Amino acid sequence: MARKAKLYHYRLPLDCAMILRGQSVTVREGWLLELSRETEIMQRGRGEIAPLPGFSTETAAQAKQQLENVIKIWLDDGIVDLDECYPSVAFGFSMALLELEDGSPQTIHRSSHDNDASSALLLAADIGIITAKHKQLLQSRLCKLKIATVATGEGVIYDSTIYESALNDSKVAQYLLQTYPHLHLRLDANRRWSLPVALAFAKQISAEYRQRIDFIEEPCHTPSDCLRFSEQTGIAIAWDESLRDAGIDLISSVSRSANAIVKAVIIKPMLTGTVDYCAKLIAHAHQQGLIAVISSSLESSFGLVQLAHMAHTLTPEIPPGLDTVHVFKQQLLQPWPNCSLPLLPLSELPVTIYE
Repeated sequence: MARKAKLYHYRLPLDCAMILRGQSVTVREGWLLELSRETEIMQRGRGEIAPLPGFSTETAAQAKQQLENVIKIWLDDGIVDLDECYPSVAFGFSMALLELEDGSPQTIHRSSHDNDASSALLLAADIGIITAKHKQLLQSRLCKLKIATVATGEGVIYDSTIYESALNDSKVAQYLLQTYPHLHLRLDANRRWSLPVALAFAKQISAEYRQRIDFIEEPCHTPSDCLRFSEQTGIAIAWDESLRDAGIDLISSVSRSANAIVKAVIIKPMLTGTVDYCAKLIAHAHQQGLIAVISSSLESSFGLVQLAHMAHTLTPEIPPGLDTVHVFKQQLLQPWPNCSLPLLPLSELPVTIYE
């Protein structure tokens, strides 16, 4: 049985610089892996490997080196153990293997309603941006609002700039909930606030509107403060970073969370691991009565389409968080529905072939 691997390297320019955990990122770097084998027919599977600066445990260089090692093992043996690999390598390689075994690309399955491509509208806490999205907001039932752009330093007791930023975030959230009465919000704070700052944010949102905040992703530096926040405000929380730190053990602890409302877990496959491991986390979350939301880590349009298929399969009733293609200047290989950005074909990427 002849096996072959191709590794395409991409560098996609972003529409504007993004600050990721203090790093300014203007280009998204990653690889598209294509595995193929010839039996009676030629089979092919693809996956994306793209560590996210500031969030992934591995660098792009580390991922590339490990990826090449795993490719060589697969070419020699036909099987690989991905459990000890970096999350981005484990996810991208497992997705390529899944396509290879399934015999079909993990694409968005078209339907009359195009439900597979539905995703929470992503917004920053900026009135100018929100005003520009007015037409989309009128048609949207769910929005993910990025808040806490100014972080509280560990051990900082008081900083007026941080409080002012948090209060501005609360005004934006209140504005959205007042202006669009059909709209529900998911809030994402990325562990950037102290408990007092998070409570100050919540205090400014009227109780009548809090019921349309589906959850806030990790408002505080520590899981214990996140739980205290929920206990004191009645606003549900979702685990994101802490889930990657503690895994299934964190999900299992939900029943011991006293009066806190833990509603969801956020699964970012590129930061988590193999498709199988992500599926196990999702299944365990469902057993605990939690919502599982599949979310992007700034993948290319190709990767987003695969994540949309994954969400359709594993969390069909829950809109994923995949509204990130607009941060790019171009798409890659496969277009995202209703996106008019130019499409970059594989033929224009540098490629390394392994046989």
